[in-house]
Amino acid sequence: RQPIPYVLPPGVLREQLNNNNNLIRQNEQSLALRVNGLEAGDGRGVYKNFNVDMRQYENLEMFIHAESLQNEAALADGEMVAFMRLGNDLSQNYYEIEIPLNPTSFGATSREEVWPVENRIRLPLALLQEIKTRVLGAVEPPADPDQPVYFMQSELDPNFSGPENEMRIGIKGNPSFGNVRIVMLGMKNREDNTSDIAGEVWFNELRLSDLKNQGGWAAVATLDANMADFMNVSATGRRSTVGFGSVEQGPNQRSREDVKQYDVVTNFNLGQLLPEKWGIQLPFNYGRSEELITPQYDPEFQDIELETRIENTEDEDEKEAIRQQSVDYTKRQSVNFIGVRKDRTGDSKPKPYDIENFTFSYSYNQVDHHDFEIEDALDQNVRVGGTYNYNFD
Repeated sequence: RQPIPYVLPPGVLREQLNNNNNLIRQNEQSLALRVNGLEAGDGRGVYKNFNVDMRQYENLEMFIHAESLQNEAALADGEMVAFMRLGNDLSQNYYEIEIPLNPTSFGATSREEVWPVENRIRLPLALLQEIKTRVLGAVEPPADPDQPVYFMQSELDPNFSGPENEMRIGIKGNPSFGNVRIVMLGMKNREDNTSDIAGEVWFNELRLSDLKNQGGWAAVATLDANMADFMNVSATGRRSTVGFGSVEQGPNQRSREDVKQYDVVTNFNLGQLLPEKWGIQLPFNYGRSEELITPQYDPEFQDIELETRIENTEDEDEKEAIRQQSVDYTKRQSVNFIGVRKDRTGDSKPKPYDIENFTFSYSYNQVDHHDFEIEDALDQNVRVGGTYNYNFD
């Protein structure tokens, strides 16, 4: 290929398959886009639909090569801009990353010259969280809601120092990199350019790097106690944190919730507190449980960590409202008297109207619940029953 031969990006090796003792090198190629007569402020791109969750990774990376076309005006550094648009769609909810390109000189052959470090995208995904929280937390809405809001990389990350060219990062609507459905790659002519441009760009090895392999922990505690046949108590507590999972689960399959849960069940034979000659059977059951699930990511803006959104909210009342609407809370309580009756204690002949022929039951259950979609829910249930049993001889 002329005037610049195609070479693999630095650090990239072609995969090899062993097929019947024959080593077959897998195909390796780049996406190439060529434009001619691209006007100032105009762009061209291609897109692909897919579904990916990027929240478990630190960085989004890609190699980019740019070159001028033969017999056309040579490109200057930064004159052509590569862009990547990703999100729920390409018109209303997306992030956009732009990077000015340095064209490779004709005749270059080394990997570092063909794929210069200045053109590489290495985007910390935390910057997408940062730009989203800034736009959402702004006192005034964007001047033009139909246009993306852009920030330079150095505005979002004061520690940025290169060697890559500085990116410009934009947001429109409410995209989520936890549910990316479409990606567009393309090139633009700078808006302040006074002439049309022509050139070719190669995109290669779009990838996620630096997996967030943080682990979590979980614990379960149980307690059983009894006092002869008068009382028994069973209690269970469970705690698990974000990142907990089984050995065979990958990072994307591990828990993204912080869970606190307890459950207490008590049984009392209250009839034993009464004189035995009365023959009263009064079994009493009380149960109570609570579960609090705190998600790692905000349920409304699903690629922003909940704690990050709360920290970036200045109003204390608003902070508490966000925290309350984000957690999934459930409390259950029950009071039961099952099988309340009076046993026969004398030798008198049974009569159809004896109280000993009756057995009564009472049950009360209450569930309190709120989550992101339900502000407050109260479910109360009361059941009262009785049975009559008499043998006519």
